[in-house]
Amino acid sequence: MEVRYERQVLMDEVGYDGQKKLKDARVLIIGAGGLGCPVLTYLACAGVGFLRIADNDVVSESNLNRQFLYGPHCIGKEKALTAKESLIRQNPNIKIEALFERVNEDNAERMLNGVQIVVDCVDNAETRLIMNRACLYTDIPLVEGGVEGYYGFATVVKKEFACLECMGYRAEDTRATVPVLGVTAGIIGMIQANECIRLILGLEPALYGKILQYDGHHATMRQVDVKIDPNCGAHKHLR
Repeated sequence: MEVRYERQVLMDEVGYDGQKKLKDARVLIIGAGGLGCPVLTYLACAGVGFLRIADNDVVSESNLNRQFLYGPHCIGKEKALTAKESLIRQNPNIKIEALFERVNEDNAERMLNGVQIVVDCVDNAETRLIMNRACLYTDIPLVEGGVEGYYGFATVVKKEFACLECMGYRAEDTRATVPVLGVTAGIIGMIQANECIRLILGLEPALYGKILQYDGHHATMRQVDVKIDPNCGAHKHLR
C-alpha cells in the first residue's frame, strides 16, 4: 500500500480493504467548476482509481475565484482536460478520462457506462434532471450539490429515496449566472466528495432522503428530511 494513503488506511472505516475499494472504484463527475474542483481533488487524493470528467466549458477569468485547479495561464483551455492534467500531477497512479461534452438525453447512458457513482457538480437544472432520471433508471447513486452566494446544499439520490423531481426541481429554473463565494463551493464540494467516498467504502450515506443545507452567512448546517413525491414523474417510470 502506498505511503500516501497511510493516514486514511489507519481509519477503521477504510483499512487496506477499503483502500482497495477506492482503487477499484469508477466515478463520473459532471462539471469541473466550482464544485467539481474540490470533488475531483479529494477523490484523486484519496486514490479513487478511475475518474471520468464531463464538462463542455473552457476556463474563463471569472472562474478563478473558486475553481482552484486552474490559473490565469489556463484561460481559454478545456476544463475537463486541464483538470485531468492537474490531477495527474497530484496523483499519477489513477486513471482519468476527460470528455469535452455536455450531458444530454442522447449521451447520458454512455456517460454512465462502467461507473458505479455519479457526482453532479453543474449549475443548471436541465442537466441535473437528465442525470437524475438516468441514475434512477440504472440504479446508480447520484451525489448532488448546489451553491448560491453564502448558501449551498447536498443530497444523495437513489430510487428508494426522494429524487430531484420529488424536491421540486424544474428545467426552467436554470439561471444564466449564479452568484457564489468561492469558499461556499469548496465546502459543498467537499461534502459531496465525502458522500462519494462513503458510498465506495460501502458505508450508508448520511444524505439518502435528506437535504443538507449550509448557511455560510450564519455558519450553520441542518438536515431536512424529504420523501418521495407520489406524483413524481421520474419515480412513476420505475413502477
